[in-house]
Amino acid sequence: MKDGRTHLAYKAEHVVDLESDLVVSAEIRHADEGDAQTMVDSVMEAQINLDQAGCEAKIEEVVADKGYHSAANLELAESLDLRTYVAEPKRKYQSRWTDKPAEFKKAVYANRRRLRRGKSKRLQRRRSEICERTFAHVCDSGGMRRSWLRGLANVRKRYSIAAAAHNLGRILRKLFGVGKPRVLQGKGGFAVLVYLLIARLIARLGDRCRPRNHLATPLHPIKNPTAANHHSQNAA
Repeated sequence: MKDGRTHLAYKAEHVVDLESDLVVSAEIRHADEGDAQTMVDSVMEAQINLDQAGCEAKIEEVVADKGYHSAANLELAESLDLRTYVAEPKRKYQSRWTDKPAEFKKAVYANRRRLRRGKSKRLQRRRSEICERTFAHVCDSGGMRRSWLRGLANVRKRYSIAAAAHNLGRILRKLFGVGKPRVLQGKGGFAVLVYLLIARLIARLGDRCRPRNHLATPLHPIKNPTAANHHSQNAA
């Protein structure tokens, strides 16, 4: 601006797996695009990323804050077989459905019913903890709050690298208990790294040397076999 101030030109949107804390999709869009207009597009982009990675998981549930709530957005998600848990903002007046399609009213009321369940409250608490933390790691710790690149494509590439670094940190923490290389800096950093590698090697050797059970059938018949759990991705 002429007075020296800068205005937001882009906005970042994360689709996060609430189970693994991994960013499945990190999209950069123009700031004039509303959240309710881009939610389904981001979820579909996340599903494409999962398919390209060879993952068989299908996104079935979407958890989002009240900024993503709109009748058209909920109806579009329902048409794609996505169960939504989108927080509904408090409005001064009641909604009027006389000039809107019947599908809009059906989607809004279905989402409202799901919000009253205990599962919705658990998912919303998980979303506020996990999803917001990814923004803190990428934008604040990762330095992506501002960008000096020009063009949406260039900013999107740079932001994707920062999101990939976040996912790499989650994977390292799962494997070694340390998520960032900075933790290993200092006088005892090298010793900690050696200790972690040795502990990992001992665990691998212990798994290989452990005797295995070669029974082909169970000792007792299973009376009530349960179906296999279907993995679903809770995304925000």
